[in-house]
Amino acid sequence: MCVHTQEVQKVNELASLSSQEGLELEDLNHMHLKLETETCSIIADCNLSEAALSETNANIPKQVDEMKDRIIEIFDKTKSRMIEEAENFKAEEMKRLGERRKVTSNVNEDIHELLPVSSALVKHGTPQQKYIISHIMKEKIKYIETHITEQRNKHITSTVALNFSKQLSSLLKEEDGIVKLNTERHLTHKDVVQTYSTEIQESSEVKEETTNLNKDCSTDSAQSAPNKQATMELLVSVDFKQTGDDLVEPLLSGLDFLPDGRLVAVDSWNCKCLILDDRLQIQGTSYKFKIYLYEVVCLSQCELAVTTNRKTVCLLYLSSYNVISLTRQISTSTNVFSICCMTPTTMVVSTYDDPRPVRMINQTGVESDFDRVLFNKKTYKLNDSRCTYVPSKNTLVLTDRDTHTVFMFDTVKGTSREVTNENIQKPRGACVGPGDTVLVCSMAKNSIVHLTVDGDILCTYHVDMHYPNTLCMKNDGSRLVVSGCRNGMKKLMMYKLS
Repeated sequence: MCVHTQEVQKVNELASLSSQEGLELEDLNHMHLKLETETCSIIADCNLSEAALSETNANIPKQVDEMKDRIIEIFDKTKSRMIEEAENFKAEEMKRLGERRKVTSNVNEDIHELLPVSSALVKHGTPQQKYIISHIMKEKIKYIETHITEQRNKHITSTVALNFSKQLSSLLKEEDGIVKLNTERHLTHKDVVQTYSTEIQESSEVKEETTNLNKDCSTDSAQSAPNKQATMELLVSVDFKQTGDDLVEPLLSGLDFLPDGRLVAVDSWNCKCLILDDRLQIQGTSYKFKIYLYEVVCLSQCELAVTTNRKTVCLLYLSSYNVISLTRQISTSTNVFSICCMTPTTMVVSTYDDPRPVRMINQTGVESDFDRVLFNKKTYKLNDSRCTYVPSKNTLVLTDRDTHTVFMFDTVKGTSREVTNENIQKPRGACVGPGDTVLVCSMAKNSIVHLTVDGDILCTYHVDMHYPNTLCMKNDGSRLVVSGCRNGMKKLMMYKLS
């Protein structure tokens, strides 16, 4: 009986174990199917990555060819310009040499006319005739010797030679380094925090601060303004301090965005032009001037214009790999400070020590005035005023630091408005804002004032820097960059606009 009971228990235990194993096997089977799905997904990802890499690699020759074509186009234009300049120089020299030859030929003809007469009189002339011809010949010889000496002293040998820029010579020396292939690997199965270079200053910081621009705004003003209020989110804040090649502490007096999103800045006190990325990190090598700079404007994807303290606007070429070169200098009839674009070929500049506070100048150097605009009879001193232009509204904006005023001029109608407000104190730089509005640095209030072209104040935004000095907005209206000018506390900040 006991033996039979034990056998029954063993059978029951075996059945129970079999049932448990069956359930476990079912779970294992489901897990196996899930793993199969995962492996298939990985294989599919590999196939997609291979296809993407193949497509990217297939585009590499096209990208290189596009760059090559641009370089060839530059060389073709340069070749035509060099030939034209050489031919013009040759024509000038030919004219000068022709005049010299003509004068000397006339003298030579006088010699040929006198020689037969003198030779005949030597043989057959009377004493009186010989005396007279001798006197005439002495005067002629004196004149001819003076002419020959004068022409010898004027003799100039003209030569024509090409002088290729140092940047081009350096580029040719690099060969393998002119184009670099950037390869990256990104994890896609989880969030990854990207890291960025902090070459400018170890105290670079990124703040997550979102502030509605409605701060300090009048409710009535906001309701009457047709333009939308914006939101600014601080993305990057960088302390700009003196580095090894700087003679003094930097002062970023001019800023502007390129169409591709790169930022151009001029360091006035160290006489150089910088290129920065979207993390406000310096890219490439800065371009060094021998004169002081004021402001900068981007004329195209590869062209810049910089104002200087020598009545000069410098036109620069910027390559896609952040190499800057000087292409031409435009001499101006007056001292110029701030600069902005009115049209693709015409710039607007503010002046100082000139009764005309704002002027227009095109890329060929032709200057003109705003004929329909009646400016105040005031001559500004250096750094007393700056300007910007809103093309779609035909509106010229001029800031007056000492009177705490922003002037709005309609350049077509000839009308004007004076904007004053307790939040506009020592206004400095101005730029076009979202929706063709205007943003102005209120230096004494450490803030940015947002206005319409009609002079309505939309709002005021306080910035975490001392003495905001200049600012610029990206072409698509998504980014705003502001720089400060407080000694020892100079900052550069980038905001997201929405």
